[in-house]
Amino acid sequence: MLITRTNVKSGPCHRCSIIRSFVLFTFMLIILALVGGDRLAVIDFLTPAWFATAIIAIGVCGFFVKLISWKIFNKRI
Repeated sequence: MLITRTNVKSGPCHRCSIIRSFVLFTFMLIILALVGGDRLAVIDFLTPAWFATAIIAIGVCGFFVKLISWKIFNKRI
């Protein structure tokens, strides 16, 4: 039996938009690396370890902000 949805949106879903954005960003980085060549030596400090450290630091900061806001705004008198 074929099931059809009646309330179909005209645009892509949120998850598909995120995947498309990631793929396009990756392609743009590849093209930039091929075209840029030696001129990209300025950003040699951007290594995978740097990105991993940045993601962990942002996550830890976000956790502490949420923890502090939870402690402040969730007080029951």
